Amino acid sequence: QNQPEGVGFNFARAMPHSYNTSGSKFMTTVTQRPSAHLTLSSLSKSKSRSSGTQYFTPQPDLHQSCRHPVRSWANQSFGAHLHNMTLANGRLRVPQDGRYYLYSQVYFRYPSPSEGDQNSVSHQLVQCIYKKTSYLRPIQLLKGVGTKCWAPDAEYALHSVYQGGLFELRAGDEIFVSVSSPTMVYGEDSSSYFGAFRLDL
Repeated sequence: QNQPEGVGFNFARAMPHSYNTSGSKFMTTVTQRPSAHLTLSSLSKSKSRSSGTQYFTPQPDLHQSCRHPVRSWANQSFGAHLHNMTLANGRLRVPQDGRYYLYSQVYFRYPSPSEGDQNSVSHQLVQCIYKKTSYLRPIQLLKGVGTKCWAPDAEYALHSVYQGGLFELRAGDEIFVSVSSPTMVYGEDSSSYFGAFRLDL
């Protein structure tokens, strides 16, 4: 019943939706709960326009381990949606007070090693979810860490960091994702995603 609409109807997705919940002629309307599922598609095309600086500019008031906010989330791919929430500059804005389940997964891809480099390389990959309120500094809600050692001849040099949790949020709060290694983020519809939905608890 609450299936996302087709691709291209971004404005309609963000508008409230009502449903007839009774079989009688008297219509009872129920506004759809705020929810979003965003993907990091076509990241490579975006980065090529300006070397990625506008998408991963470091933010000094974040923890040093994940100081690069991801700003290129979108709801253009199949299955992605944006219902009764707004998205601007990579931040989801909460429209109503309540308990929200927040989740994110980012895929990191090890870049091709330089010629002559035959040693394995170890990286600590960090992904954080932050909440921006009326306070000056964003509040870190979740932090996921993975340490990966890649060999130069690895065929599939991918590693994912997933996290999710339930939080009490207020109308006007903004939620966003930041990472440690922006040049290693792998943008693909089913690999890197970010979402939230309100629960009636």
